[in-house]
Amino acid sequence: MADSQVPISPLRLPSSFNFATNVVDYWAHRDPSQVALYWTNQSLSESKQLTYKHFSRQSHRIAQLLESLGIKQGETCILISSRIPAWWEVATACLRSGVIVCPCTTLLVDKDIESRLQVSQAAAFIGDQASVAKCLKVRQRCPKLRNIIQIEGKIEAKDVVDFHASLDRISQDVDFPVPASLTPTSPALTFFTSGTTGPPKVVLHTQASYPLAHALTGIHWLQLSPGKIYWNLSEQGWAKAAWSFFSSWNCGATLFIHDDRQAFSAKRTLQVLNKFPITTLCAPPTVYRQLVLDENRAFFETPQGRPKALRHCCGAGEPLNESVIRTWRDMTGGIDIFDAYGQTETTVICANQKINPIKPGSMGKPIPGVPLTIIDADGNVTEDDAEGDIAISVSGNARDRKDAFFGIFEGYIDRATGKIDNKIRTFANGNRYFITGDRANRDADGYFWFVGRSDDVINSSGYRIGKFTQPLLE
Repeated sequence: MADSQVPISPLRLPSSFNFATNVVDYWAHRDPSQVALYWTNQSLSESKQLTYKHFSRQSHRIAQLLESLGIKQGETCILISSRIPAWWEVATACLRSGVIVCPCTTLLVDKDIESRLQVSQAAAFIGDQASVAKCLKVRQRCPKLRNIIQIEGKIEAKDVVDFHASLDRISQDVDFPVPASLTPTSPALTFFTSGTTGPPKVVLHTQASYPLAHALTGIHWLQLSPGKIYWNLSEQGWAKAAWSFFSSWNCGATLFIHDDRQAFSAKRTLQVLNKFPITTLCAPPTVYRQLVLDENRAFFETPQGRPKALRHCCGAGEPLNESVIRTWRDMTGGIDIFDAYGQTETTVICANQKINPIKPGSMGKPIPGVPLTIIDADGNVTEDDAEGDIAISVSGNARDRKDAFFGIFEGYIDRATGKIDNKIRTFANGNRYFITGDRANRDADGYFWFVGRSDDVINSSGYRIGKFTQPLLE
């Protein structure tokens, strides 16, 4: 891997690392004009191009603001906002200062926000006007919450901090030093999973497990580098948005953001690709399935519907039909969709990559540096074409072995006790694995083929039936 493409190698855990200083400040110093975020509003009528220098300066100032409000290293800040530039400013500032940022989706209702505030024991809530209004309704039942900060819209409550007015009082030249106690294994982010198989789990990531290890995602799957403009359609509350944030900025690329607050529209997606010089697109399979429908294919062929600069496409979240991949390739004149696999608990760990031919429907091969395999019930690596559990070898301790893969979470935080469960299992044969909970098989060429969740697969008349069985047969 050409890890010289990124400021810090993601192949070994460094003795010190901070995303704000080692990545954002690095690119800001290297080229003050380098664009980090290309933003456009809902109607596409207004756009901004914000540099790495901008986010470097703003994150110093916001880190100082958080400290002035008494928000300390190791405390949690829940962040809920639409896709506005302040989201990335705040997230970078939290990483710089050691405040644990917990991004959540704007789809949450009052009781969901209350639950997350109580479980995380958040000291601060930062959000737009809509999310702050929800937070205010439950504030009295969240005794640990000390600060509510609003980053967009009219302030309608006396005890809400006006983000922009408060930031105006912070010097443009303030220099916020990264705390000496902040290490690569210090807590940095928490995510609440979607809870498809039970209550949402609280996933804890470190200063390196996502912020640095996602450089592997950017290099091998997204193929990013300075000058590339990358658009990911995921909403800000999901881990996929963090994948994009860290992978693009580690690689010095530009992250494109459309502040879309309406229901998904395939036509609008094509209009965005036509109007802006987006080189790289990542979308869920459901989006690609809509883009290749007859009416959207017809619009694609018009001057207003053909992408302006698109060169690389990616998909993740579920297996993608071979017919969709083939149709999209025909529409775009040869652009394949590079499928991949990862979880909230991990970076991208398996993907179709430029160095390997694509086998449509496959997850691809393990990302370089990721000890990914498929094991049987006894912890043994399976034979070719045999179904088993997708697992990451964790023999040894990433904290002690600097060359160990570290793009994996610290563990689930127990909602009642606060204890951390890393879900690492030691088998009788001595092998130690993090088992993802998904099942797959590996063919003779080393390609992985997804089967389904281990807890979603049932037997019927001798056949194994998973939730992705039917789409794969379409």
